[in-house]
Amino acid sequence: MKKMYTAKCTQCDRRFRSYDRGDLLISIRKHVWKKHPKWMRARMKAGKLAGGPGNPTVGMVLSAIAQGIPVALALIRVVRQRRWNRLGAAVDSFEPYMKPETRTAWQAIKTIKNIDYRKGV
Repeated sequence: MKKMYTAKCTQCDRRFRSYDRGDLLISIRKHVWKKHPKWMRARMKAGKLAGGPGNPTVGMVLSAIAQGIPVALALIRVVRQRRWNRLGAAVDSFEPYMKPETRTAWQAIKTIKNIDYRKGV
């Protein structure tokens, strides 16, 4: 005899049952999107915010550099090598327009990031 899986909606306590776990999850997901869409959207937004900066843009990097080296390093340390190559080239194009102290901070961040990649961090 096959096992019966049961679950309930966390919002309205409606119970779901199925012999297949995949079907059970599909039916719960359909129910939640149909009956509780605001809650699901809020949950998705909260997850994005909790995940951190994710994939920083050039504007995010420039504003972080203007705030200081520690802020910029915290943002840039999560960027992988391939993305860093493109991001670094884009920020380099803004280098002639940067203030001298911002330019110095950018050079320091590039150096630290290159050291991190050589170490394998």
